[in-house]
Amino acid sequence: MTIPRASSEELESLDMFTHESMHIRGELNEARTECQAVQRNYRAAKLLGVPDATAKRNALEYYHVDYQMRGTIGGMQAAYYSDQCAPGKALDEHLSDSTWAP
Repeated sequence: MTIPRASSEELESLDMFTHESMHIRGELNEARTECQAVQRNYRAAKLLGVPDATAKRNALEYYHVDYQMRGTIGGMQAAYYSDQCAPGKALDEHLSDSTWAP
């Protein structure tokens, strides 16, 4: 079975939805907000009806590719990145359904 891959626009749209939801909760720091979103993109996709395996694959791809690129691009993108946004690091919320949870 082939797991569908979301387009870059779809991955970014889901992340923007999740990211802005974190602002609604009251978080103002962009790097912390983006890390909270990255950890919840899998959950958000599932809540929107995306099948489990597809939601997990796409959320992990966003984290490993798009999110990590922010750290190397610099400039304004760097404000949305933290090297502490990783499993076991300072911004890991240890959510049971985190994008990077097994």
